[in-house]
Amino acid sequence: MDTNISPIELALQKKLDKLQPKTKTPGFLRSVIERQSVRIDSALAMGYSYDEIAQIFNEQGIKCKGSTLKKYHLQAKKKGINNSPIPELPEESKRAKKVKTAKK
Repeated sequence: MDTNISPIELALQKKLDKLQPKTKTPGFLRSVIERQSVRIDSALAMGYSYDEIAQIFNEQGIKCKGSTLKKYHLQAKKKGINNSPIPELPEESKRAKKVKTAKK
């Protein structure tokens, strides 16, 4: 058995040891897009593109391409999933947002 480990192999080993799980659950992205369908429609109506909306998803840690967003969104609309319950922000979050806005 070779006990000499190259620096490249050590670097690879460190990277592999630090890997985090990728997706929370199968179908996670599709379910988020279905629940946010009405808001996605609204953003599209305001002139945003699927790529720009996908960028917002990415900024929030949900990896998504514009083409995937468009595909899942159109499928949700075709199924009639526009009326999915969309959770509202808790009252504390709304107040905190107003306070932050007022301070600026």
